[in-house]
Formats: sequence, structure tokens, C-alpha cells
Amino acid sequence: MTGTAATSAEEFSKVYGLDVVQVPSNRQNVRKDLPDMIYKSEKGKYQAVIEEIKKQHEAGRPVLVGTASIEKNEYLSALLKREGVKHELLNAKNHEKEGEIIAQAGRLNAVTIATNMAGRGVDIILGGNPPEKEEAEKVKELGGLLVIGTERHEARRIDNQLRGRAGRQGDPGSSQFFLSLDDDLMRIFGGDKVKSMMDTLKVPEDQPLTNPIVSRSIESAQKKVEGHHFDSRNYVLKYDEVLNKQREAIYNMRREVLREKDTKEKVLAFVKNELSGFVKAHTQDEYPEKWNIKEIYEDVNTIMPVSSDVISEIGGISKKENISPLERKEEIEKYLFSVADARYKEKEQELGEDVMRQAERAVMLRTIDSLWMDNLENIDYLRDSVGLRAYGQKDPLVEFKNEAHLLFRDLQISIGKNIASTIFKIGPVRETREAPRKVIMSGPAKTQSESGSDKDDSTSDKVGRNDPCPCGAKKSDGSPVKYKHCHGK
Repeated sequence: MTGTAATSAEEFSKVYGLDVVQVPSNRQNVRKDLPDMIYKSEKGKYQAVIEEIKKQHEAGRPVLVGTASIEKNEYLSALLKREGVKHELLNAKNHEKEGEIIAQAGRLNAVTIATNMAGRGVDIILGGNPPEKEEAEKVKELGGLLVIGTERHEARRIDNQLRGRAGRQGDPGSSQFFLSLDDDLMRIFGGDKVKSMMDTLKVPEDQPLTNPIVSRSIESAQKKVEGHHFDSRNYVLKYDEVLNKQREAIYNMRREVLREKDTKEKVLAFVKNELSGFVKAHTQDEYPEKWNIKEIYEDVNTIMPVSSDVISEIGGISKKENISPLERKEEIEKYLFSVADARYKEKEQELGEDVMRQAERAVMLRTIDSLWMDNLENIDYLRDSVGLRAYGQKDPLVEFKNEAHLLFRDLQISIGKNIASTIFKIGPVRETREAPRKVIMSGPAKTQSESGSDKDDSTSDKVGRNDPCPCGAKKSDGSPVKYKHCHGK
């Protein structure tokens, strides 16, 4: 629920599928939104803002001034100090103190200068917070809170947020924007032409232009800028939707690996798919005598260790008579599948079933994660470069979707290949050097090797003087005895 969603209704609908419904205000809004005051230069604008603040301050009316940046915020504060106008400065640097300041911005004579943060969800109560009845009535008689905007923002929503600080719950109030042709939005709108016209007519810097046509043009420019930003965000969203579908597929794959108790069949499926690929790749020729049997054997050997008997068996199947070439291919595949099942059973017996299941899960997860990270990098490179396709009269988004699809298909193939080529290579951990024996102290602190040789390491090189003694000695209170007081004496 927000008071400023109406200007972004299109984006809520297209991006989130949400409708925006306007709820009538609790009390009638009597705030006066005065026409914009447009000045030739920024200097003239700020002079006019200072004069307006001084005038309202002398009358006792509370004023809230909104600025587009901390830099402008502090610049305006310096101008007010020079004029001797007491004011409070808000720029989100001290949240606790600033919360108290903004709560009292509706008091008599209060002048508050704030960045956009003052426009968000702050309820300024006339007469202070808690309000003093007499003071609140005086403020109402003066016209309520005056909100001054020193610059139009790219989003109308932010301007409306600032305006909405005045005239709350049926209270009186007014708002007015002071603009200059040097403002960012005015330059986008084409303020240079208006400035040139004002120069030609010799309009002084302190004389405002209040033409409603210009004000409507500014609002039109805001709509165009909002539309441009929305299109940019929407375009980024469409790019991300492509990656999000891939992300969901990969995460589902990982979840299946983590949830399945028996991963053997899944791993064997990857292995058999690779073996099938080898057979298809080297039996393309319609004449079996031209099939490359040696290449099939060598490819199979990259996945799992097989004896030279395999090449003889495959060769024998390829020369079978009275069966078609397709049937021979199928027999070769079935034979290789049976070899894979046998080798897998041997690996399972070598490691043990429990260890094998853990190894399968670890290999699959590591492979998926590693290749997914590579894919993310490739997607980033693709996104950076695909924009250039526009020069060839191609839609970058369509090109991105097509290329990303191909990358993901390659990723899925690579995951299967890597798992198949890794699973037969795992084996029990073999110690490459002797594990150190537990130190048992007796006399001089030395460790002997299992062979009983005298190549000894001094324990004092490993144990600090103030460390607990390795012998485990304890004091009467149960605390450990230091090494220097025990075997390190």
C-alpha cells in the first residue's frame, strides 16, 4: 500500500501482474499545488527560493524544502545561514536525530531542508508532534505547511511523495516547485531552446516564467524518462528470465541428487549415454567393415579401464552375419553396457556401497556446480557482446535467448560427460607418508619411528614452553601442567 503507485501502474501490471487500485482519501485533500516557477539560471532560482523561505519564515509559516542531492541540500543551507534564517538540515547522515527534526517540521517558524528521504512515509503534524492545539490553529490560519521543491525528479512519483507531506488528513497546505533551465530534467526536455529565447527577450535572472505550456511539457518529459527507465528495467528482466529458467533447472538437478538415496542408476545412465555416443560416432558408415572399432575401444578406455579382449568382442559383433548393421550397433551397445555394469560392480566392491554412494553424490554435485559457474561466466560474456548484433539488424534479446539455449544444452551434455569420465577414476585414499605416532613421554621428550631408528624430533621444537605438557599431567585443581614445569624442565 502506497500513496504514489498510480504513476507506476503500468510497471506493476506488466512486471508483477498486479493491478493498482486508488482508494479515496480519508478526508478531502485541500492542498494547493501551485504552478511551477521557472527561472533562466540556477542562481536566479536559488535567489527566489531564499526570498520565498524568508518571507514565509517571517510570517511564521512552517516550510519544508526538498532537494535532489546532499550537495544541493548543503548549498541551500549555506545560503540560508548567510541570510540568517534559522533552519534544520536533513541529509540522512544522522537517522535518530533527523527523525526527531522531521517530526517537528510542522511547528511555527520551522524551516527544514531535506533530501528525498523527507518524502517517504513521514507524517508531518501541524503544530509539532505531539501537537499544541493553539500553535496548530495558528499554522492552519497561515495556510499550513508549505512544501518547496527545488528541482523536478525523473520520476513523478518522487515529486508526488514530496508534495504529499503537506495537506495531510484534510489539513491546509500548499506546494510549489522552483526550477531553472540548468536543471538536469530541463536539459533533457530541451531547456537550451527556452534559455536562448529568454536571452533574446532579455528576461532577467530573477524573473520567473510561469507558462502552463512549459509546465505540461516538463511533466511530459518526466513521463518519457519514466517510460525509458521502465523499458530498460523490463529489458533487463527479460534477459534475467532466460537465466532464471536455467537456474531453476540446475537447482532441480541438484535437489534430485541430494534427495535420492540410490544414485547408482543415475550415474550409470550418464555412463551408458556416453558409451552409446561413442558407438554412434564411429559406426556412421553403412558398411560395418568400415566401422572404426579401434576408436570405439580407445574412447571407452577414457571412461573406464577395459582389457584388449573388448576390442576383439566388438570386432566380432561388427562382423556377425545374418543381422542388419542397426542390429549390430545395438548388440555392441548392449555388450558395452554389460561391461560397464561389471566394472561398476567391481568399483562398488572395492570401495564399499556406502562410500560409493557418497562418492557418486560428491562427483555429481561438484561437476554440476563447477560447470554451472563456467556457464554463468559465459552468459555474462554473451550479454555484454550480444548488443552488437543490433548493427546487423538482429534483435539482441532474440539472439541472447538462442545463444543462451545453446550454451545450456552444451552444459547439460558436459555434465553427463564429466560425471561419466570421473566416476571410474575414484579410489580409496592411499597414504603417501607415515602418519605421525602419538607421543608418549618417558625421560627426554623424543619420538621414535616405528622402525625403532634413532632419527628423532625434539618435542620442544613443537610444544611451546607455556603450552600444556603432552604427557597430560594435571594440577590438583584439574588444570593442565605447563610443559616448562613438566617434561620441558
